[in-house]
Amino acid sequence: MASIFTSKDNQWRENLNPLRGVTMERIVRMIEEGERGAFADVQWFYQSMERADSLIATVIARRKAALMSAEWNVRVEENASDPELAREQADFLISEYDRISNLREAVAFLATSAFRGYAHLEKHFDKSGAIVKLESVEQWFWCRKGMFGEWQYNAGAKAGAVEGTKIKRENFILLESPCALDRMLAIYYFRRNLALKDWDGYLEIYGIPSLFFVGPPGASTEKEKLYAEIAEQLASAGRGYLPNGTTVTHVNGGGSGRAPFSDHLAYLDKQIALLGTGGTLTVIAESGTGTLAGGAQQDAFNQIAQSDAAAISEAFQRDFDTPLLAEAFPGVPVLAYFEIGIKKDNPYGLPVKKDVLGRVVMEAPAVEQPSPTGNV
Repeated sequence: MASIFTSKDNQWRENLNPLRGVTMERIVRMIEEGERGAFADVQWFYQSMERADSLIATVIARRKAALMSAEWNVRVEENASDPELAREQADFLISEYDRISNLREAVAFLATSAFRGYAHLEKHFDKSGAIVKLESVEQWFWCRKGMFGEWQYNAGAKAGAVEGTKIKRENFILLESPCALDRMLAIYYFRRNLALKDWDGYLEIYGIPSLFFVGPPGASTEKEKLYAEIAEQLASAGRGYLPNGTTVTHVNGGGSGRAPFSDHLAYLDKQIALLGTGGTLTVIAESGTGTLAGGAQQDAFNQIAQSDAAAISEAFQRDFDTPLLAEAFPGVPVLAYFEIGIKKDNPYGLPVKKDVLGRVVMEAPAVEQPSPTGNV
């Protein structure tokens, strides 16, 4: 089978805007299809939603930024039974990760699983069989039979499909999240945009207060026509003269008092920020909050970021490290592994150096040469 990257085709979807005319009923129906394994429509909607809503886009950017600024390491097991073997495996993994041309991009794509529920990276090999690239396969190209069926490739991103082309699982790095945040954010997105639409309509009617002129009592029909002409001129010019006894009445917000839209939007914004970052202060500035509250919420966000890093690390360890080490070091335990987000020093004492991608790599210490007398 040709690599999936060369067969991706969603050109017809590029002409489809899933946000146009969307309703709550439509969102619920797409989510239900996703529960049955037909992900094409709902995942296409999630992508458009993430790009259209400024707050959701900011929350996702914060999660990715925290991950991208983390430290990337190849580490060895603490108290390894064979330190020399652990060192050899670590050096081997470093060389394998150095071959990958888009490692940072691959890590960023795996991070989308927290919002969309899953993410697949396809391994691309050179002529020697070495992995040189990890290609992102967008979420709308996948399907499965039911919630726990095997992943299959939906080449044309066909709507409603639960069956596609079977894949070789060993050719992919896969990360699944137990709950896709976009599933909940979709409801908040719809309510938020509906509130904004209603608010715009409200402002069109009541944003500029309407004026009604009440003429003096006893005016004749001819006088009323004259007064109406004068009132129209006054409404447009903003100043002028009316006969004694005329009053001016302002129409305020339909008599409802203060409009509720800002409160409703503030509530929805807080729910989105809380869901995506573990606290409102990490994204939304809020008056009357002190350093203690801000620090607590920052700690919560750090824990979420560390959880993202741990999940991505485990995906690489399972689908990248373990198969390669099993082939290069058959019959021996795995003592080295890739990890993101750990700030500890290298456990076996090698000097630490960062490459151009921000990853931490290990340099072998210089070997001391014997002295002319034979003493070290």
